[in-house]
Amino acid sequence: MFNQNIMLAQTVNFILLVLLLYKLLYKPVRTFLDNRTAEIEGQIKAAEENQAASLALRQQLEEQMKDSRQQARQFLDEAAKRAEALQAEMLEEARQEAAAIVRRAQEVAELEREKAWAELKKQVGELSLLLASKVIDEALDQKQHQLLIDQTLAQLDYLDKGSHLQ
Repeated sequence: MFNQNIMLAQTVNFILLVLLLYKLLYKPVRTFLDNRTAEIEGQIKAAEENQAASLALRQQLEEQMKDSRQQARQFLDEAAKRAEALQAEMLEEARQEAAAIVRRAQEVAELEREKAWAELKKQVGELSLLLASKVIDEALDQKQHQLLIDQTLAQLDYLDKGSHLQ
């Protein structure tokens, strides 16, 4: 029942089969698995490097965005300051122009008033002379005529100065 020759042959066959499988199957499978493991580790390492690079790029972009926001804020602040300065300058120019217009209008009004006053004095002088000559009913010579006009004008100047004081 127990045959030693068969047992020895089966053991030799088993060892040969194991050696044959080791040579033909184990080494290529092991090489394939080692290569696959190395490739996966390389991909994991590349992914980690990419992740680190993306984090660095993200931080860099955030810094650039922060700087851009700060520059935009500064630009807006400067624009607001320039606008305020321009507004103040324009307002001051408008005030000066308005003051100049008022001053010119006052000067023109004063000149017109002086012209009117001079015309009025002249007419009053002539009317006074005419009235005086009719009232007195005598003819005046040129010297008396001029004297009456001068006196009347002096009185009008006095009245004019009195109205300026008020």
